Amino acid sequence: MQNPTRVLCVIGSMHGGGSERQTVGLLTRLDRNRFQPLLYTFYREGPLLDEIPEDVPIFSFWENRRTPRWYWPGRIHRMQVRHLAGVARNERVDLILDRTIHTTLIAAPASWRAGLPEIPVIVSHPQSDLRTVGRFAGAKRRLLRHAYRRAARVVAVSSDLRHEAIRCYDLPEQQVVVVRNWIDPRRIDRLAAEAAPAFSSGLFHVIQVGRLQREKGQRILIEAVEELVLRRKRTALVAHLVGGGRDERLLKQLVAQRGLERHVRFLGRQANPLPLIRQADLFCLPSLFEGMPNALLEAMACRTPVLAADCPTGPREILDGGRFGCLVPPADPAALADAIEDAMLNHGRWRERVEAARRHVEEQYGPEQSLALLESLFQEAAASRLARNG
Repeated sequence: MQNPTRVLCVIGSMHGGGSERQTVGLLTRLDRNRFQPLLYTFYREGPLLDEIPEDVPIFSFWENRRTPRWYWPGRIHRMQVRHLAGVARNERVDLILDRTIHTTLIAAPASWRAGLPEIPVIVSHPQSDLRTVGRFAGAKRRLLRHAYRRAARVVAVSSDLRHEAIRCYDLPEQQVVVVRNWIDPRRIDRLAAEAAPAFSSGLFHVIQVGRLQREKGQRILIEAVEELVLRRKRTALVAHLVGGGRDERLLKQLVAQRGLERHVRFLGRQANPLPLIRQADLFCLPSLFEGMPNALLEAMACRTPVLAADCPTGPREILDGGRFGCLVPPADPAALADAIEDAMLNHGRWRERVEAARRHVEEQYGPEQSLALLESLFQEAAASRLARNG
């Protein structure tokens, strides 16, 4: 009997973002008769560590390691590449799967050093991603282009994102395949039924879930709330922001400056935001950029009406052009305010679409098809390596 293909999944940490939840799903569902998954994180932290299956070994760069006393540009990057390559060799890994450009910048050269095939997953719009890489953005973009061209295959999590990646990095079309993010409706139902503090009655509750940073659009939502509360006198409105991030202090300052403390509430990171999404009157995704937003899929699975910015990739594809939720122009507080006000005034009509939205995500975003595609990519990459090594 052939030994299972050993797949090393690489990610930054196991905090509760969409990529981390997708990683948990993959580690849980891979067919153990054909695959043995392993996990590599740079930081061994995050609530989703508790959901990693017991048979998955975990390796971490910063575990039992301190920042070097003497630091120069690129030193930590080279240390991470060496460490990841060493783990891959020592654990007899057959291929590396990584998510987000930050991990690709390390996993790609580590895979070259170890002589292994790599499958990087592009999860966000390239224009947004490249703004987050910090110094030496031009050099990092060139490295990413080289990494994607050299990869066994490149995965994009939506069709629109595939086209953007091909255009941005000048990739051959056959190099990039679409494997959609998936959700498990039964898991969503179980988590959504857990206990959570109840929202106050008599108010209209809008919820947004995501990292508190510019591209997620929280400022646009706050400005829409200001328009509704202070100018249109929709004082029964409360927006709940779930998540943490680098812009938290600035956003809280903005809320205080506009006098909106009673109408914008910061709930912080939540290991399980689904009970809050389920009881909200409206889920709002005001993002400037997305890839394939898990939170939007989860809200639809929770049967909560959804409103999303029609940003370059993700929401339009998920909502089928607006059949299963409302789309508004991105970076437009007035349009967002109009849509929220319509939801407040005509909430029964908004709720008419929630059952169809639930069926849509069950049929189009269940795990079976995406998992089968990933497993076929793993087998293809592993077979190619065996043939190459003769």
